[in-house]
Amino acid sequence: MRTFIVTTKQLNEYIEKKKSEKVFYDIVENLHTNVKMLNENVPHKKVNQSVLDIYDRKNLITPLVYEMLIKNNIIDEKHQII
Repeated sequence: MRTFIVTTKQLNEYIEKKKSEKVFYDIVENLHTNVKMLNENVPHKKVNQSVLDIYDRKNLITPLVYEMLIKNNIIDEKHQII
């Protein structure tokens, strides 16, 4: 069995990255569910923006999460849904 020696800084960065990835995947899952389940008459853009606002209000969206959302073309630089 291998053992790895890591510093507390490396461990904290890893934990933050994993938390950010979890929040990102939760957001993407919610956005996909909205598109899949909502009626055609409901504007998807507003509903998806409200999902982002809810996560933002709960302070779950970190700069790393914003970076991943922008990188995957889900939001733009103004933090508005595309």
